[in-house]
Amino acid sequence: MKSLDGLKQAPRAWYEKLTEHLLKLNFNHFDLNDATLFVKKVGKTVVYLVVYVDDLLMTRNNESYIASIKKELGKSFEMTDLGYVHYYLGIEVTQHPKSIFLSQEKYIGDLLNRFGMTECNPLTTPMEQNLKLTSIEGKEFEDETKYKQLVGSLNYLTTTRPDISFAI
Repeated sequence: MKSLDGLKQAPRAWYEKLTEHLLKLNFNHFDLNDATLFVKKVGKTVVYLVVYVDDLLMTRNNESYIASIKKELGKSFEMTDLGYVHYYLGIEVTQHPKSIFLSQEKYIGDLLNRFGMTECNPLTTPMEQNLKLTSIEGKEFEDETKYKQLVGSLNYLTTTRPDISFAI
């Protein structure tokens, strides 16, 4: 396959080639509303593949089967196998024989540092109880962009912390 680097629409072209190849390997979109998640089922074997920019994350319930998929993808795409995932998109992954633990502890620490909140005290509830918010009280934000970045970062945090969704 020719390199797609340097083309104006290289990411889109790469994704289209990858999707075409995955469909030939009998992967399907897991959800038509999510173009990044593919699934392949063969008997009792299930393989999930997630695409983020130019990274692929695969998981399965059959160790040997995934090796054949990597080999097949390697025929058409330059790939590097980084082994088991430990950190992906701000999410720490700890794998145990019968479970997987997801955490954003490092992400939270980086977020607190970035927004100068490392000295804040932790609370058992993520939001003041019975708080009444209005649009006419409070002060304007000095840096609107920084506020938007904070809100976006906190929204992403709800990936592993759905308990703070309402407060965010």
